[in-house]
Amino acid sequence: MHRIVTAAAALVLAVSGLVAPAAMASDAATDAVSPAVVADLDGTPLAVADIPNHNCHDLDFPRIHCFAAAADLEAAVAAAQGDSATSLNDYAVVYAGTYFSGSSLYISQNYDALAIVGWNDRIRSYQGLNNERGSYYTDWYAGGSRLDFCCNANISTLTATFDHAISSVYRR
Repeated sequence: MHRIVTAAAALVLAVSGLVAPAAMASDAATDAVSPAVVADLDGTPLAVADIPNHNCHDLDFPRIHCFAAAADLEAAVAAAQGDSATSLNDYAVVYAGTYFSGSSLYISQNYDALAIVGWNDRIRSYQGLNNERGSYYTDWYAGGSRLDFCCNANISTLTATFDHAISSVYRR
């Protein structure tokens, strides 16, 4: 299930760094803050601020699983995709370096603010996955310039407008 945080709550939560960009129900009567983002590195607790320094996935959101080796991340994602509960849930993988290098994050959630997982203004290349469509934005809450992607796009470098400037992402 893809969840989006309302603007007012997300701003407070993102600034505090305590809560993930996920779940607030659309019904005002049932609005509730999602659990806090927690992370691990090869099964050992990891500070959320360290997520962008590793190879991670958010397939168990709000738990972010990170791995010291990219090969271990790939194996974990492949295993998760074989699980019917998470199968084909991811729609993009982003990289801190050009040409799909550096740390990475497999994305399955909509993020009003990538800062929640430490990835604000860090993306330099990306791959679209599972024939999904999505959009990146240079500002939080789908603001600023928009970059759409589709159908397993492999973008090894970003233009100056988007390089180190992406702050939110959504599945379309």
